[in-house]
Amino acid sequence: MKKLVLLFLFSVLAVAGMTAQKASAQVERGAESLYIRPHVGISYYMGDNEKSPFNFDGDMFDKLPYNVGAEIGYQFSPTYSLGLAFRTGDYTQITDFEVQTSTKDHPTTRSAIQLIARKLLSEGKIAPYWMAGLNVGWGETYVFSTTCANNGACATKSDNTAFGATVGFGLDFYISPSTSFFVQTMLDAQTPDGNPDGSVNDGFGVDWLGAHTLGLKLNLKRVNAVELTDMVCPEQVVDAGSPVTFTASHNEGATAPVMYMWTFGDGSTAEGMTATHTFNRAGDYTVGVRATNGNGKYESTMTCVVSVKDPCVPAAITSMRASNMSPDTQTAVTFSANVTGTDGEWRWDFGDGSTGTGASPTHTYAEAGTYTVTLEVENCAGVTRRTMTITVAPYEAAICREITEMNSAFFDRNSSAITAEGRAALQENLQILLECPNLNVRLEGWASPGERRPQELSEDRARAVEQFYVDGGVAASRMQTMGMGRSQQGSKKEGLAQFRRVDTIPVR
Repeated sequence: MKKLVLLFLFSVLAVAGMTAQKASAQVERGAESLYIRPHVGISYYMGDNEKSPFNFDGDMFDKLPYNVGAEIGYQFSPTYSLGLAFRTGDYTQITDFEVQTSTKDHPTTRSAIQLIARKLLSEGKIAPYWMAGLNVGWGETYVFSTTCANNGACATKSDNTAFGATVGFGLDFYISPSTSFFVQTMLDAQTPDGNPDGSVNDGFGVDWLGAHTLGLKLNLKRVNAVELTDMVCPEQVVDAGSPVTFTASHNEGATAPVMYMWTFGDGSTAEGMTATHTFNRAGDYTVGVRATNGNGKYESTMTCVVSVKDPCVPAAITSMRASNMSPDTQTAVTFSANVTGTDGEWRWDFGDGSTGTGASPTHTYAEAGTYTVTLEVENCAGVTRRTMTITVAPYEAAICREITEMNSAFFDRNSSAITAEGRAALQENLQILLECPNLNVRLEGWASPGERRPQELSEDRARAVEQFYVDGGVAASRMQTMGMGRSQQGSKKEGLAQFRRVDTIPVR
């Protein structure tokens, strides 16, 4: 029965070792912690009296070769540890069956203290490991003399101590960051030869005391390194002067307390899983968070970039103006406006089908008229509009601004027909009127003393000159005709002919 048990334990270790690589997903095993490893199992012995852990000589199946113990130590990392173990067990095979003796109650119990270093070969759910160290063992031993094998007096009882090296391997099965289940086999090589089993011959030269055990590993103080899992930052551009909230989170198994430190890229810092910060200036800021535990030994960091803009203020057009409110068709006009609020896009409509952009566009109107100019400003808050009116006059030459007197047309006595000389004089006036579309005139008709119907005659003469101008292309609306009647004053020139005339007087 015991042979089957031992074979089963070896089979479990072998099969589990072959499949351990398939369970390679890493898990959170405790690090830097005191631990305790209680275990229980089956003892086996290899030495002068027994050469195999599986073969048992003699009728010893009435006793179970138990083995119990515990190990306490320190885990330096998830894979390295160093411990001090105590083990005691009943090694039923340790009795020398080859020597016949009447001594029946042979002591088979041995104890040992071991200093053991252990290395896990992976951090998966099933982690194989090896171990090695030193041991000191003790227990009661019968020392037999082969010369008097049949005499019970030849068996001398002695408390013998032995020491040597310890080796072994096993499998660690993950349960939680602080708990695991293990199956292992361990073998102590002890010397001087004969102290463990009471037999000194030409055998191994050392005695081997081993145990197939299973047990639990319990971390007494586990420090599980912190790892940041998420960092929540604003995805949109934020306004300067407005508070912004940042949040971070870490792995659930991290050992508390976990400390958080935030840096905002502008010299400011904050603590806690959630932090609120206000950026005072526009720009791009690199925000970082650092989480630590284990008194600062373990840390994890994350960063994000936050874009900050000036806050959006609706645009308001407080005034509009033009560099010339009464330009002519050859004068360029520069438009401008006073606009408050966040900068935006300026769009101008000059009222004649032309458009412009920017804060001070320039435009020249091709035709005279009254135009409604519209300014539209669009910024982050929306669109605002405002209008103004500008009147454009036709272009005038310099003479149009300087002329103060025009030619008079003279008539024959009692006639309203324009003479050839009169037409020549009026032709010069007509050229000026055509060149100066902004210039209006008043036509004053006169009659000389002695002419018949002086009032009617003066009116007819004024209308005749008006018709001359109209025929030449001057709008009647630009002229005002007046019959002045008989002249009461003299002329600069002598003779009554100077009174028979029509004066063209510039009016602005």
